[in-house]
Amino acid sequence: MDQVDVDKTDLTDERSGLSFRGLIEIFYRPSEFFEELKNHPKVLVPYIALAVLLTGFFYLAVDFIIAMQMDMKQVQIVFEGGQFSAEQMKMMMYYQTIIGGVLTMLLTPLLIAALGLFWGNFVFGLKVSFKKVLSVVLFGEFLYTVGLMAHLPIMFAKDTFQVSFSPAVLVSNLGVQSFWYILLDKFSIFQIWEIVVVGIGLSIFYKIPRNKGYLISVLSVGGVAALHVLATGIGMLLR
Repeated sequence: MDQVDVDKTDLTDERSGLSFRGLIEIFYRPSEFFEELKNHPKVLVPYIALAVLLTGFFYLAVDFIIAMQMDMKQVQIVFEGGQFSAEQMKMMMYYQTIIGGVLTMLLTPLLIAALGLFWGNFVFGLKVSFKKVLSVVLFGEFLYTVGLMAHLPIMFAKDTFQVSFSPAVLVSNLGVQSFWYILLDKFSIFQIWEIVVVGIGLSIFYKIPRNKGYLISVLSVGGVAALHVLATGIGMLLR
């Protein structure tokens, strides 16, 4: 009986820091981490960590984003119309960028997880809870957001928001709001890394071959990215 109690205590101690360990292990041992996570999915800690990183990113990048937005044709029309002064416009953009940007990015894991659940549970006939899929996605999104933070030193060095670890650098002359820039930016190093890591997690949680996990990841993580590109294209056609 004593031996059994000791074993249970050891297992509890081993899992006590799973959420926090995952924020590091997701980068270098995702398979082993997801094997532990599948029976004890975590949502709160990765969500909080994601919120902290996103808040830090938008707070540090807000001036670059505002400068980019002020050059947009739509903003120039409003400004020239005399409805708002330059300072008023910048103040509105400041709060919209930080609050709106963070909230939008925090909703993204829910959308990705919903798509993942749709493809995994309904299309492929597998069975995993939404919480488990969301847990995988959150750790993948945390990895991607660390990638966003890696953009900051280059932004400050170049004094521009137009920084990308993707083929989008080939069309940088078109601007970050252009259709081709947004499309190519979806093939960034960190976006691909996220898809791979989420695919590993889904294959372990769904107990399916790795290539099938990658497929569901592409259809969910990549699906949300495709929606962004599609929305951009439609927006440009309607202008």
